[in-house]
Amino acid sequence: MNVHISRNAELFYKALEDVWSAEQVWYGNPNTAVWLCTQAAEKTMKGLLFCLNMDYDYGHELDVLLDEVLNVFEIPKEISQLILYLSTFGNRLRYRNMPNDPSPEDAELAISRTKQIMHAFNSNPKISSYMDEAREVHIKIIKANYEKYSKLM
Repeated sequence: MNVHISRNAELFYKALEDVWSAEQVWYGNPNTAVWLCTQAAEKTMKGLLFCLNMDYDYGHELDVLLDEVLNVFEIPKEISQLILYLSTFGNRLRYRNMPNDPSPEDAELAISRTKQIMHAFNSNPKISSYMDEAREVHIKIIKANYEKYSKLM
């Protein structure tokens, strides 16, 4: 399926893919689900900075990225706290079967909080059209894949 997406919407699309993927694996693989949520939050913040023509750190530390975002975009304190919550998982998600691995409940909470973060960013009129574009493309692709694979069964 050929679908066009603008450059400004690409990171938001990838963030939506991450959240969708996290929803598919959260119970059986909470470590991966939480990692995908951290990636979605990261891509959402980088998407905002990209749309505002701002440089951003190419690292993966959510707290550092949050500081960059707060310099140009006002975020409610509770959303900042949700981002910092996700940052607590940090590098420990890179390895499985480590002490304090996230539980399925942690993963479910991370997904919910990531959606709240993305919703809050979508309130910015400078990027909401790009986030909406990303959502529309994501839905089209999921529907197309569903139709394709349902014919095989």
